[in-house]
Amino acid sequence: MNVSAAEMTKALITFDTTSRGSNLALIDFAQGLIEQAGGRCRRTHDASGAKANLFATFGPDGDGGIVLSGHTDVVPVDGQNWSSDPFDAVTRDGKLFGRGACDMKGFLGVALSLLPVIAKAKLTRPLHLALSYDEEVGCVGVTGLLDDLKREGIKPALAIIGEPTLMKIVGAHKGGAKLVTHCCGREGHSSAPEKGANAVMMAGAFVAMLESVWDELRADPDPRFDPPHSTVQATVVSGGTAVNILAKEADVTWEYRCLPDRDPQAILDRVEQRAVQDILPKYRARAAEAAFQTLIHAVYPGLRMDEDSPAVRLAREITGVNQVEAVSYGTEAGHFQSYGIPAVICGPGSIEQAHRPDEFVALTELDACAAFLRKVIAKAQT
Repeated sequence: MNVSAAEMTKALITFDTTSRGSNLALIDFAQGLIEQAGGRCRRTHDASGAKANLFATFGPDGDGGIVLSGHTDVVPVDGQNWSSDPFDAVTRDGKLFGRGACDMKGFLGVALSLLPVIAKAKLTRPLHLALSYDEEVGCVGVTGLLDDLKREGIKPALAIIGEPTLMKIVGAHKGGAKLVTHCCGREGHSSAPEKGANAVMMAGAFVAMLESVWDELRADPDPRFDPPHSTVQATVVSGGTAVNILAKEADVTWEYRCLPDRDPQAILDRVEQRAVQDILPKYRARAAEAAFQTLIHAVYPGLRMDEDSPAVRLAREITGVNQVEAVSYGTEAGHFQSYGIPAVICGPGSIEQAHRPDEFVALTELDACAAFLRKVIAKAQT
């Protein structure tokens, strides 16, 4: 099998792996290629069995291996105005267009296109490929993969996460969580709002409170990040049944993105305290059952900066670049680090293109990534 990085990326894009669906067809495809090249594969699944992580090993068994890691899922294209079929990649003006082109099937396409190189390499330490599910909905899938490695006593020395960084070295990112706060009120006629508790109004007060918490977080910055502080914001609000009925229920979907060296629990505690002290008394005076109930739907840890980690040192050595950057978006790198596997982020394409219509990766970026990974493979032979 000798397929270019661009052609392999195109092939991966044809699999609609939007997070709400299955990724098994892509996993089957990748596993077939990997095993044909001599790799040893293991899978971990979600509870439904419709999604899977794939972890592949080349070279000797044992500790000290290098992981090349990427997620297989992509965000939806619903409501986006694409110039071409998002799942039938096309090349125009030196760019490859398609959903996931940069986030992050470009990296996976490069890695899989190098399977013939890996197969011929005389590896003295393990080289692993990790393909995960459901990164886009809160880095959900990779924890099962990492739990499996821990149970099996597989201890890689480091991981390279191929998220789009324009091949720059990223050594830190914020942690985050997706939360839903259920606002519980009491129904009544809207002509008598003080005889009930309007959950939609409660939700509005909760959203305003989140903004004030965000303002407070600005006082504790880290200039390496943009924005330089932790953030809190609501993204979806739903509730109510009719214009003349006080809403009994409403939901606020919100998130925090926390600097990796700060305590995210402190943010949750502050929000809960403000909700109970500043908002609830008004509504409980009208309805004793008024309440806020918050559930965490997904959470991922930040990646703490460690410029002396073996992952960062390897990326610096290969690229010849000393600067290590920090980003505000989340990745699976924080999970690898939390499991004791030093991690660095370096991959083709720009995060500015991710999740947008006409998402693309420049062909020159794929070439640069291929050159980078060839050097990684060479390092696994020393």
